[in-house]
Amino acid sequence: MRKGITAIVIIVCVVAGFAAGWLFSPFLAGVTRVSLVDQIKARGYIIVGTSSDWPPFEIYNTTTEELEGFDIDISELVAAELNVTIQWKDMDFDLLVGACTGGTIDMIAAAIMVTPKRAEVLAHSVPYIRVNELIIVRGDSSLTITKLEDLAALPDKSVGCQAGTTQEEELTDANVDYASYVSALLMLADLDAGGIDVAFIDEPVLGQYSAYGFKSIFIVPAEPTALWCKWEEPELMATINKALLEAFKDGTMDTLIAKWF
Repeated sequence: MRKGITAIVIIVCVVAGFAAGWLFSPFLAGVTRVSLVDQIKARGYIIVGTSSDWPPFEIYNTTTEELEGFDIDISELVAAELNVTIQWKDMDFDLLVGACTGGTIDMIAAAIMVTPKRAEVLAHSVPYIRVNELIIVRGDSSLTITKLEDLAALPDKSVGCQAGTTQEEELTDANVDYASYVSALLMLADLDAGGIDVAFIDEPVLGQYSAYGFKSIFIVPAEPTALWCKWEEPELMATINKALLEAFKDGTMDTLIAKWF
């Protein structure tokens, strides 16, 4: 985990080098516009999209009937920087990108890893954490693999992943047939019931479902995680990055990592 944070600091330095030119470009074009930041401040809240079945990043607490988790706390830092509150939109993970590009939400906070494919559609913040991905099985499984492509030898759709995730992209690239789930809860319940033999998840998620007795059989190093918004709203991304960089600087990020991981 600490190695991941070190890598993020390096990325932050690189981003800081080109941020000024990126932010200044819209003004060079001489286009008069009302930025999304101005709209957010005028309405008094930022609309943030998430998918609350991916603990410890985002969880719906059925007792308090509120969202909580690492990404939830990170988003509160952005809201504080804007001096607004948050209006949450909890939805299926694979709907988040479309909701952001379509303007239904202003920002995505859902443990979304940085990939070139995603960066073609939306802008990402400076990364704030990196975690591994895991191939997990039931506790009594004897399955072993040495590479992701080994899963291609399994019967059709014996492997599960959440729709729209990096895991889905990686299984596709490895030519692995898989079952796609709108919810991680449904996927893990199906794994427990024997509907699938394997599930592909982020490493911290496994610890949150320890009651199932699942075990990891393979680790896949993953890309870092970031917050996302439209490319057309550089002012909002500047605010997001400022909030994250301040959190690294003053130790808030270390505190949140210790709290949730």
